[in-house]
Amino acid sequence: MTERYRFAYSDGTVYQSVVSLVRQFRVRDASVVIDVGCGFGAVAEPLRDEGLTYIGFDADASGLADLEARGFEVAQVDLLDIDAALPTMRKKLGSRGLAAVMMIDTLEHLSNGADVLRGIGTIAPDHGGYPLVIAVPNVTHLDIGAKLLVGRWDVTETGILDSTHVAFYSSDGLRKTTSDSGWVEIGRNDFVLRDSDQHFPADAISLQRGTPLHDLLSSVRAQAGEGALVNEFVRAYSALQRASSEVGENTPGPFLSVLMRTQGKRHATIQEALLALAAQTSQNFEVLILAHDVSRDKLGDLQYLADCFGEDFSGRVRVVSVDGGGRSRPLNVGVELAQGQYVALLDDDDIVFGHWVETFERSADRASGQIIRCVPAEQDVRPTTWLGGRNGYTTTSCPRCPWPERFDLLDHLLECRTPPCSYALPRSAFADLGIRFDEKLSVVEDWDVLLRVALMCGVADTGEVTALWRKWGEGGDSSKLIHSDAEWRQARDAVIAKLDSQPLLFPARSLMGLLQLQSRIEALNAMQDEDGTMSDDWESLLSRAALADESLRAIEVIKGSTSWKLTTPIRAAGWVRRRLDRRG
Repeated sequence: MTERYRFAYSDGTVYQSVVSLVRQFRVRDASVVIDVGCGFGAVAEPLRDEGLTYIGFDADASGLADLEARGFEVAQVDLLDIDAALPTMRKKLGSRGLAAVMMIDTLEHLSNGADVLRGIGTIAPDHGGYPLVIAVPNVTHLDIGAKLLVGRWDVTETGILDSTHVAFYSSDGLRKTTSDSGWVEIGRNDFVLRDSDQHFPADAISLQRGTPLHDLLSSVRAQAGEGALVNEFVRAYSALQRASSEVGENTPGPFLSVLMRTQGKRHATIQEALLALAAQTSQNFEVLILAHDVSRDKLGDLQYLADCFGEDFSGRVRVVSVDGGGRSRPLNVGVELAQGQYVALLDDDDIVFGHWVETFERSADRASGQIIRCVPAEQDVRPTTWLGGRNGYTTTSCPRCPWPERFDLLDHLLECRTPPCSYALPRSAFADLGIRFDEKLSVVEDWDVLLRVALMCGVADTGEVTALWRKWGEGGDSSKLIHSDAEWRQARDAVIAKLDSQPLLFPARSLMGLLQLQSRIEALNAMQDEDGTMSDDWESLLSRAALADESLRAIEVIKGSTSWKLTTPIRAAGWVRRRLDRRG
């Protein structure tokens, strides 16, 4: 072993994180701590100060000699031959009680890491309950991803991309390896470094905080999951009775997971919605009925409605009880449980046509990973009482299609123009990007997610009418009627503010839409007199420009945003150029 691995213990290092976990989870009536792959034993003295007996095991003689000269017990083992190493480790331990086992910066050097972890669980079978503390570099640190994006993979002498590493771990990868080897996590004290050893070269734009590129990458990585700034995972584990594996982890799920949230108040429409699903031309889907704050007896009623259909359908319907939280809580529970490639939201009063699933599935074949968007119809309904005293509804209008056939992102930034029943979201947006429904929003939670997923994944339009969205009138309990206009405005402003707080990734050909919006703003400015008041014919000008109240409010939001302020010099240069052109 070269001197490059001679590191000293100090506060604020990964070694302090390891010692802290050992101190927390060690077996109290045992005295020996084993360091597997010990190197120069940076934690030996701090653990001796805790009253523990430190024993180091490694293949390299130089580190072991150094430890022995400092007064510690050592033994030479080759972890690549774990069957031969284990008897040596057991003999060195003898009859002494084992307080803990450590592997600090070792697992990544082993091609047989899972075998070593399984072997560690058998070192002292009569000393059950001892913890295993592992420290391993995090290959998913933001710095690694930011550099990979620009084609850099910088192998170094030490650090996350040490030249001797043969295995690389993410948080999920470490969890799977330890779980498959018979260990379950019981604690963590990860070592965080905002700027890792891979934070170079200094002038790399993708690494520089404050640049739009870095801020976008940082936002995506932080949302996607834990560990964005973790330099090393430092985790404590307890041995299981036997190794476990992820049962069914690689079993393919259905194409579509249908999330239907309900409060159990609309049995008539729920029954119709389930009937429409049972009649789909493609049955490649599952249904999760997310019963939000529903009593036990009503849960039974929901299960009965599902069981009324044949086993082929009802076997793919799960009734999930969700307690507490707001409107978004059931949807977040649903995306955690969903197994489909895509996720669709279906309110308990929506109706889907027979080719709803088939259209999503067919379109996903050519636009996998994008949102699949159809066109819904809309119909006015109001509650009424059916024969037998059952709560029902009556239609008060013919179906119509007021929604745009094509998805326009800029239009959707002003208001939601796509009801939830008309699109399917790639589950990867939730599983990999970490997107969730905002539980602080009382309304427009679907619009919020639609925008955030659309900005990352894009939208593929089918142009087909596949669903009927019911618009409840007087006496109904839809969100439009329950929540005040002030609540809707507040929620919309919160969504816009959230999007405006981070860089946005607009799809191709968005520039033309932005230029058209700029032209509208200039037309609005042209309506003002020199004193700043609106000209006498401003109403007719507004009418001809087709600027609705909502558009005006959205323009003000855009003009007050960070991106609008940053582009002020560009607009000023354009104004000067136009003035010079006129004079010429």
